[in-house]
Amino acid sequence: MANTVIQLKFSTITATPSSLNVAEPAYSYTSNTLFIGSPAGTGSIAIGGKFFIDQQENIFNLVNAAFTTANAAGTSTFAQAAFTQANAAFDSANSAATLQSGINATQNTNITNAQNTGDAAFLSGNTAATLQAGINATQNTNITDVTNTAAAAFTTANNALPKVGGTITADLVIAGNLTVSGLTTYANTTNVLLGDNIITLNAEIPSGLAPTENAGFEINRGSSANVSLLWNESSDKWTATNDGSYYFVLADAAVNDTQNTNITTVTNTATAAFLAANSAATLSAATDATQNTNITNAQNTADAAFLAGNTAVTVQSAINLTQNNSIAAAFNQANNDVTNVNISSADYGNAAYVSAFKVEANGRISSANSTAIAIGAGAITSGTLTVERGGTGVGTHTVNGVLLGQGTAAIQTASSSTEGHILTINNSGVPAFSHLQGGTF
Repeated sequence: MANTVIQLKFSTITATPSSLNVAEPAYSYTSNTLFIGSPAGTGSIAIGGKFFIDQQENIFNLVNAAFTTANAAGTSTFAQAAFTQANAAFDSANSAATLQSGINATQNTNITNAQNTGDAAFLSGNTAATLQAGINATQNTNITDVTNTAAAAFTTANNALPKVGGTITADLVIAGNLTVSGLTTYANTTNVLLGDNIITLNAEIPSGLAPTENAGFEINRGSSANVSLLWNESSDKWTATNDGSYYFVLADAAVNDTQNTNITTVTNTATAAFLAANSAATLSAATDATQNTNITNAQNTADAAFLAGNTAVTVQSAINLTQNNSIAAAFNQANNDVTNVNISSADYGNAAYVSAFKVEANGRISSANSTAIAIGAGAITSGTLTVERGGTGVGTHTVNGVLLGQGTAAIQTASSSTEGHILTINNSGVPAFSHLQGGTF
C-alpha cells in the first residue's frame, strides 16, 4: 500500500515564524517549538514541541525534589524555628494593649477641648443676633427696591420690540425714518400706497461711481415665465421681455428714424419692381416670336427623323429574321441536350457538406448534390493534429503520466516513480509530483 508523506512547514534557522495562515502548522528546529497560525492569519501561536516537553520534565524533577526534601525535614530545626517565631508574634500583640490605653487618654482630652470650643462658638453666635437684625432690615429694603426696579423693567420689556425679532399683531406707526438692512423685504399686503411720486432703484450706488447693475421691474407669473421692464446698463436702453428670455429694445427717436427710412426704401423698391414688370410686356412680344420660330424648327427635325426611322424598318426586318433563325437553332439544340435533366435551384456544399456534380460528355451538368464530410480515422496516415485543431500536438505520452495543458503548445506529461508522491503545485504555479510539504520559513 502506497503511503503519502505529509511534511509541515519548518525552519532550521528561524526560531519563530513571523506569520502563518489561519490554523497552518509549522515547526522550528531552532527553538524546538510547534506553532499554529493565528485566527486572523497575521501571526503565529506556540502550541507545543520539544521545548515545552523539556520544561515539563524539569518542573516534574524540581517538584519531586522539593517534595522529598519537605518529607525528610520532619521536626527538624526549620520547623522549630517557625514555632518560635509564631509565639514571638503573639507576645508582641499582647504588649500593644498598654500602648492603646495611652492613646485612649489622649483622645478623651481632644474630645473635651472640642466641646469647650463649640460652647464658645454658640455663645458668640447668640451675641451676633442683634447685629443680624440690622442686617436683615437693610436686606429687606434692598429686596423691595430690586422688586420695584424689576417690575418697571418688565413693563418696559413688554412694551418694546425684541432685538432678535418678533411679530407685531396690531398697527405700527414709525415717526422717524425706517432702515431695513436684511437681504429681502417682503410685504404681504393687498394695497401698497406710496406718498413719493418717484421710486429710486439702485439707491445704494454712490454718486461718484459709474453704474454697472441693470435695474427695473419684474412681474411674478407663477408657473409661467416672469416678465420684466429692465434698464440695460450695457446698451443704455430700456428693454422689455414677454417670455422671460428674449429682451427687445423699446423704441426711441433714433430707432423710429431708422424704421421710417427702411419703410421708405422698401416702398421705393416695390414701385421700381412694379414699373419694371409693366415695361417687360414689350419685350415679351419679341420673346414669343423667337419661341414660335424654335417650335417650327423642332417640328421639321422631328418629321425628318420619322422618315429616316421608317426607311430603316426594311433593313431591320432582315436582321431580325436572321437572329430569329439562329435563336431557333440554339433552342432546338438546347432542348435535345437537357432531356430528362431535373436539377433543383439551390446552394450546394457548406462547412459540413461537400458539393458533388455530374458532368456529361458534352460538358453539361446533369445532377448536383451535397455529401456529408466524414473522414475515417484510418484515412489520417501522417502528421500530428495540433492543439488548435483539437489534437494534443504530440505523437506519444509517458506511461502512467498526467497530461498538462500548455495553452496552444503541445500537451506535456508529468510523471513519477517514487512511492508517496502526489501531484502538487510549486511556487510558480507549475504542477509536479512530490511529497506534500509546507515549505520553510
